[in-house]
Order: sequence, then C-alpha cells, then structure tokens
Amino acid sequence: MAQYKNIEVDAELAGVIRHMDNVEEYRELLRNLQAVWDNLTMLGQLSGTGTDMSGTRHAFAGLTGTLLNQLGHEELRKCRQEMSAKAQVAIDILVRNLFERTADIGFLACDADIRQFIGKVRECAGNVLLARDLAAARTQLRARFAEYAAKYTVYSDIVLTDTDGHILLRLDEAAAPAQSHDALIADALTTDAGYVETFRAVDFLPAQTQSLVYSCRVCDDAGAAIGVLSLVFRFDDEMQRIFDGLLTADDWAVILVVDADHRVIASSDRFHIPLGARLPCPDGPEVQRLRFAAREYLAMRCPSRGYQGYAGPGWCGLVMMPVEHAFARDAAAPLRALGDAVRNAIMSSPTLFSEQLRRIPEQADRIQRTLNRSVWNGNVRQSSSQRALNPAFSKILLWEISNTGDRTRDVFERSIANLHETVVSAILHDSRFAASLAIDILDRNLYERANDCRWWALTSVFREVLAAPVDEAGRQRVTEVLRYIHSLYTVYANLLVFDTQGVVVAESGSTVGGASWSGRAPGEDWVRRTLALDDSQAWAVSAFAPSALYGNAPTYIYGAALRAPSAGDEKAAVIGGVGIVFDSAPQLLAMLRDCLPRGADGAVRNGCFAAFIDGDAQVIACTDERWRPGHRPPEAVEALALAEDGSGVLRIDDQYFAVGVANSHGYREYGSGANAARTRVTALVFMPLCAVAVQSTETPCVAPAIRGDASGDDTVEIATFRVGGHWFGLRTEKVIEAVDAAGLTGVPGAGETMAGYLMHDGTPIAVFDIGGMLHDDESVASAADDSTRQVLVLRRDDNTRIGILADALGDIPEVSTARLRPIPAMLAGGNVLGESVLGGSGDGDEALLLVLGVERIVHRLAGGGSVPAPAPAATIPLPRREAAAGR
Repeated sequence: MAQYKNIEVDAELAGVIRHMDNVEEYRELLRNLQAVWDNLTMLGQLSGTGTDMSGTRHAFAGLTGTLLNQLGHEELRKCRQEMSAKAQVAIDILVRNLFERTADIGFLACDADIRQFIGKVRECAGNVLLARDLAAARTQLRARFAEYAAKYTVYSDIVLTDTDGHILLRLDEAAAPAQSHDALIADALTTDAGYVETFRAVDFLPAQTQSLVYSCRVCDDAGAAIGVLSLVFRFDDEMQRIFDGLLTADDWAVILVVDADHRVIASSDRFHIPLGARLPCPDGPEVQRLRFAAREYLAMRCPSRGYQGYAGPGWCGLVMMPVEHAFARDAAAPLRALGDAVRNAIMSSPTLFSEQLRRIPEQADRIQRTLNRSVWNGNVRQSSSQRALNPAFSKILLWEISNTGDRTRDVFERSIANLHETVVSAILHDSRFAASLAIDILDRNLYERANDCRWWALTSVFREVLAAPVDEAGRQRVTEVLRYIHSLYTVYANLLVFDTQGVVVAESGSTVGGASWSGRAPGEDWVRRTLALDDSQAWAVSAFAPSALYGNAPTYIYGAALRAPSAGDEKAAVIGGVGIVFDSAPQLLAMLRDCLPRGADGAVRNGCFAAFIDGDAQVIACTDERWRPGHRPPEAVEALALAEDGSGVLRIDDQYFAVGVANSHGYREYGSGANAARTRVTALVFMPLCAVAVQSTETPCVAPAIRGDASGDDTVEIATFRVGGHWFGLRTEKVIEAVDAAGLTGVPGAGETMAGYLMHDGTPIAVFDIGGMLHDDESVASAADDSTRQVLVLRRDDNTRIGILADALGDIPEVSTARLRPIPAMLAGGNVLGESVLGGSGDGDEALLLVLGVERIVHRLAGGGSVPAPAPAATIPLPRREAAAGR
C-alpha cells in the first residue's frame, strides 16, 4: 500500500491515480465531506444530544479508501484492455499477412516461366547472337512480375538472382546494384526451410534502411538450385494501414512493433517514438509504467499468437500511452443511447462487478442506516427527556447530520454509478473493437483469395494444357500443380481447372465430401461469370450459398479466366478457368474465435460469441451453435441496424448482450466493383452483460408528508416508522430507542407475531413482528432481508419494555394534539393496535397516519385477553435502575 493525499491506495495505483480525473473528483468531494463530519462529531459531543458521530466518521473514511481504490482499479483495467487489444491486434494482423507471404514465395519460386528464364540466361551467356532472344524473355518475365505485383499489391519489388547473387531481373529497375552479396542469398540456397525471412538493410535495396524480404531458391527439374527469388514486402505501407485502422484522431496511444531486442521497427508516430529506439519493454500481462525521452508512459506488450502454425518473425506489439492522457475518456458516452430500463437493469446487475465492488454500496447503506438510527434516536431522546442544553440548536445539528449523511451517500452512489458506467462502456468498446478486428481479418483474407485465383490463372502449365486438346498426360500435369499449390495454401477445400464448357479438367482433391469432380460440370453461376471475364485483373466470386463443390454447405468460390498463351496475354481468348473453393466452415470460425474478447489469462470470456452475417442478416458463420449458417435470427436483424453506432445492447432470450457491429470496408483494392455486393459482410461480437430482470410491479412506499405545528403545550412529537408497505407513528415518550435487529434470538412455537428475544441494556426483551397482521396484499417495496430491519424498543411503563420490528425509520414531526383522532378501545373486540389517527391540515394534501398505542400493542401481542393484563407473561419487567431512570 501507498499513501496518496492521506488515503491508502494500492501500490500499482500510486503513480497513476492522480491522472484519473473521475477518481480525483470523488476524492475531493469525499475529503470535503470528511471535514464536515469532523465538525459535526465535535458539535455532537458538545450539544448534549447523545449523538456520537465518531463511528460514522471512521466508517465513511474507511469506505472512502476502498471506493477510491476500486475506482482506480477499474479505470486501470479499462485502460489495460484497450491497450492490450491494440497491441495484440497490431501484431496478429501483421503475422496473418506475413503467413500469406510465406506461401506466396514457395509457390512463385516454382513458377515454370522463372525457371525457363534462368535456363535461357545460362544458355545465352556470352552468346551475342542470342542476346535478342534473352531481351525478349526478360521483357516477358518482367511483365509477368508486373502482373503478380498488380494482383498482390503488398509487394514493392520482385528480385531474381543467380546462385552467385547476380541480379538477372527485377521489377523495380531503378534500383542500381547488378549483384547482391547479401547473406540472404546463401541462406536461401542452403536452408532446409521453405523460405528465408529477412528484416534489415539489404544490399540490393540501397534506398531502404530496413526491408522485409522473403526469399526462396529456384530449382531445375532435377532439384538443383539455379537461382534465388525474393519478394520485397511493403512493410511500412502495411503497418501504416494497420495503425490507421486502430487509432482515432483523438487517440494519444502510440502503437509500435518491436523486435526481440526491444528495438522499434514500426511506429504509428515516428516523431514521438522514432524507429530504432530501444525501449525498456514491459513483461507480463499487466500495464507497466516506463520512462522514455523524459516522459512517463503506460505500456503494454503482446507477443503474436501465431497463425496456422506460423509464429512470425519473433516480434511483439507494443502500445505506449502518455500517462497524463491515459484516463481522459468519457466513459458514459456509449451508454447514453440506451433506454432507461435497459441501462438500469445493466447497472444493477451483480454479475458484471467484483464482490468487493458489490460490497461498497452495501457497506454505505449499512453506515447510512446506523446514522439514520442515531439521528432518529437523538430526536427521540431529545423529545422524551428534553436534556439538550439548547433544543433548537440540537434539532438543527441533528438535521445537519442527517443531511450530511444523505450527501455522503449520494457521492458514493454517484461514484459507484460512474464506476459501473466505466465497466459497461469498456465492454461495449471491447465488443466494437473485436467486431472491427473480425471484419478486417475477413476482408484481408478474402483479398488473398481474389489474388490467388487470378495469379494461378496465369500458370503456364494450365494454359498450355487447355490450349490444346486435353489428354491424360496434360490432365496429370495440371493435377500435380494443383496439389502442390493446395499443399501450400491450406485454406481451400478444393482447387479446380475447367474448360470453356465448365467441365472440370483437373482438381487438387476435395477435402469435403470426397467425391471427384473431374469430367463433371458444376453448373453454377460463378463458372459462367468466370468464363465471361474481360481481363486477367478481373475475378468472379459466388454468393455465400450452398454448393455441391462443398458438400452442399455454403461457401465462397473464387474464379479467374484462363487465357490462351499469346503475346497479349491480358486480352487473349478465354480457354477455361480456375476455381478455388474456400474452406469456409473452419476458416470463418477460426477468424471469429480469434477475435473473441479474452481475459487477462488469455481465455475467451465466458458467454461471448461472434458471427458474420450478410446484408440480409442471414448468418454466414457463428461460434454459437444456436445461430446456424443460412438462418436469419431476429436479433441479427436488430444488430444490423446498429452498424452506424458500432455498438449497442440487445436482448437474446433472457439475457442482455453488448454487441459490437462492423461492416465490411474492403482491403486495398479488394471490396469494390461488381463483386463487392456478393462479399459484403457484417461482423457481430456479443458479450454477455446480465440476465433480463423480471420487471417489478412493486411501487415504492413513500413516507407520508406530515406537516409540523408550532411548538407549545398542546403539541406532541410522533416518531414515524415503516412496516412492510405501511407507515405508522408512536408517541416519542413511549419510545426508548431504535436498535439493530442483529442478535435477535427466535423462540420456536411462540407464534407468528413473536420474532424472538433481544438483549437490551443487559435485559432480554420480547420482540414482535406486526407485519404479518397487516394482511398486506399491496404491491409495495418491503425489506425482505432481516439484516436491514431494526427494533423499536418501547416503554409500556417504568417496569415493562417490548420491541417491535421496523423496516425503516422516518421523520419525527411535532404536531398539535388536536389533530389526533382517538380510536375507540373496543373497536374490533379491543384488538386494534392503533390508539389514534393523525389527520392532515384540512387542505387534503396530507395522508392519514395511524399512531399505535404501546398499551394496545402489549394487550394484543403479549396479553392475549380483551382487557390488558396487569402483568403480561410475555413482557419483561425493567430492572430497578432502569425504572428509576425512566421516572
């Protein structure tokens, strides 16, 4: 623990709590109230009211520390969740992208055109007569590289070298070196892995201080290395896109990617945290404080969770937030659109908040009840004994004590409500963020699918085989290439090549259903549209619908046209097409599961689920089996309407959920044009909030407004209290005090009205519960918990005391005796408890109040006869010292 402005706070809050505006606001309010309590305690001791506020003052002071710690922890937790999400998403999206690059380089290095070109270079070496042929081959392959880069716009350059590092061809001719001596050439030639991943300065990219390059050796038909192919990834461009998707205009966070040496390799704000800076990176799942460039930050570091077995280059996502801006958020903003009923149900839910937090209102209520009882007793004592030195001053003091208690309770209630809003707004933010992540991953994934089908449609083997009558040998050649591609790209259920009639010539082998499609025509609309494509940059995609190619389950199928080999490849005649069947069921579920909100332990939060839906709210995929693909749940329709706000609260069955909503927005050039409508998707992420509470039909039992009269000889003070749904009064001279009902001991067999015995001033007194006699069938709020009830200790005479249970204490007005209307003693056989009715002022603006008579209570509850017994067996005589004091 640490001291912060005379309040004990947890050590992890010590350095940051001063930056939490909400916490500071309530600390200042409670500090001012504490000063008031100090003054009231002193005045109470001097006034002679017998009201000692020391216990209340200490209780509120202790609860203040607990409250501020809880407020601080929730603010810090919300900050940690937001920072953790950004750091995790930044590195995971990058790693997913790089996973696709590892597959790209493996396939492209096996391209027949590249191998043939290296062979031609060797053949033409030193032969001037073949120079023209080599120039033509170089032009043709560079055009092929340009086609590749136009489809996979994540690459800035493609470099082909021989085994000695001589650059044979590259897409970016502006780069000067003719030969590379970089170690990546030797690494690619000797590695046992499928590729070499390099991130640093590379000699054949002299204009770049750091480059991310994927390299793979090129082998001839015999398996001997004949060259190295390298793909240069647009690392800075990709990171900027990731940063732009995670940060808003008013965001103070800096998102970084750091390497294993904690060196910054990507920064969302290079003027703030420059590239190359080495940071004292935090470890562990908690936010940590660190200093950099004479400034203090909160920092959160997250390693990659990997993808499809690919762990990435060993980098981590890191978010740094200037500590003075870390908590400057409007927590209530996302909640203002909710209806009062929904907001109140969520705020009163016990499931969202920790046990310690839930105990704070209970403790505040307990302190307030004790305070109210002390004030009530003070008024009773003053009225019955008139022992106060200055009765007028004492009344004002007691009123001020009560008022200060109400103000203190109000601060606690408002601070708890603010804390609840912080918790719920964090959940809404998390759901919205998770939905944005899910749709971003989907857009990026489908971008790759559109690229794959277009590139594979340029495969020379496919075009050569289909340009001539297809024989078995050609079919086998195509099948082998398809199977090799499929081994690298595991997100597909099947890869197909078909002719102009839509008949499948070869396939990689379906992983769904198992039936072969060779020689058969799928006869689906996407095939027709594929064969009608204008150029090599175009593609077709099916709607998300059941397909026989996917075991009659719904999926996306992408297609690109195969064109006859010719000098003008892009506009050559269509001779068939390539179809790639996306393995949607496991892939979409994997995307959704990866985006589900997680706790500090990395586990998915209980009850969360996510879904992709189309523009008609039809389910595409869902992690909850209740929402099956093809169905259109009404809640999905409601969620779709929340897309503009990005989040909201929906009811599903008997539970409220926070839902985050994000519409497909595309990635790079993907997501626009004729195919956009077929793949327009909305991501939904649901996080449970609470059960839908049964709407109470109870109406609050409001205390009657009793007008007081001027003090005089003909006035009497009436102490009011509530039992169940009814308010009653008692003459104050018959009330000794109110005490806590704790310690009440039951008496088996004593009857329904006998609540038990309670020790009072060393003497056991009988306590009765008159609530069961009220026949109260009204729908009213009643204290069901005995721990909140109180015992009114009543004086029959100097020798006899009894107690009755009360649910709440009210005012003690001084009223004229003329307003008391007596109730006949023999009414209802002499068993009524009331002795009089307190009437209003005659203006019709006051309710009647039944004033109970202690003698009648004793007669009815303790005596059992029609005439009050002189010494009821159920009453306990007062000891002599008490009797003397009462005279």
